[in-house]
Amino acid sequence: MSSYGAVLALALAYIMPSYGVLKRMANQRDEVNTPGFKAEGVAQVSPVLAKDVASMLGTTWNSGDLSLNASLQVRFPGRCRLELTSPETTKSVVATWATGKKRVEGGDLPALGVALEQACALLSLKSTEDGATREAISRHLTSIKVEQKNVMLARFDGSVSYLIGTRAEGQPQLWIYKDRFLPSRIRFTDEAGIAWDVRFADYGSQATGEVWPRVIEIMKGAEPQLRVMILNADLKADLSAVKF
Repeated sequence: MSSYGAVLALALAYIMPSYGVLKRMANQRDEVNTPGFKAEGVAQVSPVLAKDVASMLGTTWNSGDLSLNASLQVRFPGRCRLELTSPETTKSVVATWATGKKRVEGGDLPALGVALEQACALLSLKSTEDGATREAISRHLTSIKVEQKNVMLARFDGSVSYLIGTRAEGQPQLWIYKDRFLPSRIRFTDEAGIAWDVRFADYGSQATGEVWPRVIEIMKGAEPQLRVMILNADLKADLSAVKF
């Protein structure tokens, strides 16, 4: 092997320690240049949940995915609200996450709450205090039992990510895109023994840039539950009247 080839192989084989990966991810969040935003989009509710969600909203569902409107509000740091509505009724299903506290309105939809909690705990952080954001991410990972000493490379959705945690199926894991240091996936089992897999995709869209992923999907075990896609966002929105 040539000296160039040896250097290239070493570069490709290098895996940044998990502390460094989380620090780079935290720096990304601290550099977000908006205090908050409002976004509008759509949600696709899987058939396994569609009947229950339609009942909560007082709307109709016959088969396939249930299509709804989605509204997201985020205030940095640590406040998020995600609301699902239907043009057929005035009812809504809401999940909020504010500095670690969860709240629901209009009915309890666990997949919605889990998706918002994980997104908010990883993406709505921001601090001017050195190391504070990385420590907050680390505390969250500890709460869902991610083994933070373990880090490796893994491929997900066509891209290479750092996988922090234990590689074995069913173990808690945080996946972070290697080239952008933004979360791509988080997997864990809750206190009731339910396995969740929350996936983040399409950062850099015209709607939200790298402030927030355009698409969030959540699985319960291997079963799709909910997919939320942002269509447009106001990064300078007035959030003073939003109830988090």
